[in-house]
Amino acid sequence: MSSEKIQSIIQRRKPFAKTISDSQSSLDKILEQFIRLKGICSSALSDDSLATERETVTDIFRQFDTRKADDLQAGMTNIHRRLSRDTLNIAVIGLARQGKSRLLQSITGLSSDVIPDSDRSVCTGVRSDIINDPDASDTWAYVNFLSEEEFITNTVGRYFTELKRHKPGLSAPETLAEFRHFMLPDRETFTTQNIEDETRMRNYIGELRKLQAHLPEYQNYLGTGRSAKIPEAEIRRYVVQNDSVTGEEFFRHMAVESVEIHCRFPHEDAGALKLIDLPGLGDTRIGDTERMIEALGDQVDLVFFVTMPRSTGDDVFDRDINLYSQARRGLGRKLPIDRWSFWVINHNTKDDNLKQCEDFAATLRSKDIHVANTLIVDCKNDSEVSGKLIDPALNFLEANIERNDKEYAQSLQTMMNDTVGSLHDVLIEARKIFAGRDNFEKDSELLDRLFDAVWDDLTDGLAEAVESDSLLGRRQNEPCTELREQFNKTLELEEKAADDGKLENVTPETVRRMIRRAGSPEAAYTELMHQLRTDLDNKMQQDLDATLRSVVLLPMKKELCRILAENGRLNMYFKGEDILPEIIAFIEDGRAEVMPTVLDGLKKLDAAAISCQNRIQPLIRDSLNLLDPMKEESRQRRAILTNAEGLYTSLIEIYKDTLASLRENLDRDEIYSEPNEFAFSVAATFVDDMTRRSRYIASGDSIKLETQWRALYRYIRGDIWPEEFGSSQARAEAYAKISGPLQTAVTLCENMNYTFA
Repeated sequence: MSSEKIQSIIQRRKPFAKTISDSQSSLDKILEQFIRLKGICSSALSDDSLATERETVTDIFRQFDTRKADDLQAGMTNIHRRLSRDTLNIAVIGLARQGKSRLLQSITGLSSDVIPDSDRSVCTGVRSDIINDPDASDTWAYVNFLSEEEFITNTVGRYFTELKRHKPGLSAPETLAEFRHFMLPDRETFTTQNIEDETRMRNYIGELRKLQAHLPEYQNYLGTGRSAKIPEAEIRRYVVQNDSVTGEEFFRHMAVESVEIHCRFPHEDAGALKLIDLPGLGDTRIGDTERMIEALGDQVDLVFFVTMPRSTGDDVFDRDINLYSQARRGLGRKLPIDRWSFWVINHNTKDDNLKQCEDFAATLRSKDIHVANTLIVDCKNDSEVSGKLIDPALNFLEANIERNDKEYAQSLQTMMNDTVGSLHDVLIEARKIFAGRDNFEKDSELLDRLFDAVWDDLTDGLAEAVESDSLLGRRQNEPCTELREQFNKTLELEEKAADDGKLENVTPETVRRMIRRAGSPEAAYTELMHQLRTDLDNKMQQDLDATLRSVVLLPMKKELCRILAENGRLNMYFKGEDILPEIIAFIEDGRAEVMPTVLDGLKKLDAAAISCQNRIQPLIRDSLNLLDPMKEESRQRRAILTNAEGLYTSLIEIYKDTLASLRENLDRDEIYSEPNEFAFSVAATFVDDMTRRSRYIASGDSIKLETQWRALYRYIRGDIWPEEFGSSQARAEAYAKISGPLQTAVTLCENMNYTFA
């Protein structure tokens, strides 16, 4: 043996594992996109008017066999696991009493307590994986139990499957609780047309009765996903069918799926070697042989068939041919079994069957049994097993592992080619369904005629909105009486409070606290002046700005939006109270390039803001100088302050004078004419932007405003004119939702590099 050789073999597989992993990731991405695409199509084509398209696409998608895709994904996962594992796996297969267990004992150093052997009856009842662990100080194992469902399906159910071939009306238990009290068929009266079948079926009934009768001995071990770690001394209890001396039967193994044994092999250079021991084939429960062999497909790198010819004379019998045929069916689906199997002929030195071993080896090929190598080995001799069997096996794997892996993956490569090719064909066929569905040219003549009428109404309505005799036009040069009223209202409230000897945020208690904190009445006076000035400034601005927005800006925007909604019929598509943000969002969603000027004008109107900061704010600030302790006017009015009461009285007096200054400076008609002028200018600019302005794009070409508006109506024509374009728009919108994901799936198929074998 050579741990370095084993490790070298394992590492040489890693690059191929990476290739498989990359292909699997690409496959997963494609299949995920296909699932997403089907969901998008189902949603986008849900309208009754698209029933034909929906049914057609559904039929096309059904052409892709998702079950084969699932099988491919599972196969890719298995082969990646095969190439990525950190052990070299050899399965040992043989009929009972042929020396298989003795061979395993020679390699692993385990005793018959762990790997039972017997010359008189069956012993091992479950699959055992034996892993070399050079660092192990003792032997231990994981026991993996069947779930109740697995037991009913794979054990009990297989017997009933066979029985029902002869008695189709026979029912089968579906749960463990049901099996516990199930009335099994009568063994003695069960008949078939063929006497051999009848004997076999009666034996099956006997096995079922045994399983049922001894259920209390193993039922507690059945459980979904259960496993247990056990010491070496307990392993025998979970793998043995019967005692080799007394013949007593055991049933705990009925609940076991497999046992994974960890131990240190006696050969120090055994490395990362794993042996898989199957029970003596032909002596296990019905279906166990096929199930265990199939499970080995992706887990084994080399198979040892073990046979021991009798010294009294032997031949390659049907039992050997059946053994080979079973393995070839289960293991040779992806790689011919002759490429990765050895036939080990057990040389029993005690009975001296060497001549019979040589005759057996010479006869194998004539019986159509083909393996990579045939070796005669004394399975009880540790050194002979190592030198004559394990070393040649490792040399074989070193020379052939990459070839075998590539050929093993070939069936998956074929499946991958078929799957990706089939999916690509389906996607291309689906894409044809939507070809021309968004054909605006087909609707252009009717659309042009209908749009022209709406365009006239829209432009006329916008133009009228900024004419001199319109509401906005008449108010253009009029003072904003609502703003003046709000100014007077705010000022009157402040004047009344001051006359009553009250300030909103400054009280006598506030003054006393400020004096204590500032250290003197003079310092407190300065701080309180700043506070009163700032509060009054903010209050005036907030009240006036709120009035400007509500009585000047918003009515202007609402009037323009009303014209867009009613004259332009855009309320047929945009249903919100304020359609301006809705139209902007709609254009920005992939349509800005064909409507740049319209989008720009709409955004300017939406962002337009009005404030008193331009003209009124300077006048307010000028009136507040008396409350600024740093200004000359304030210093000239400063009182001699000795206590809190005097300070508070002085603040009220100067606050009243400030309010009087505000009234004098702001109670003028010309101040309040500007807001309406501003609103009119915003509206006039918007009308120009929407009806007259040209826009040059990167190529230097201009897009006429009418053309841009026509593009907007073309997108939503089904809602604006439902009788004329409702169905065509539904198709167009469905295609818009589907085309991107569909093309993504096509591109993934076309760009995928899935050649790996």
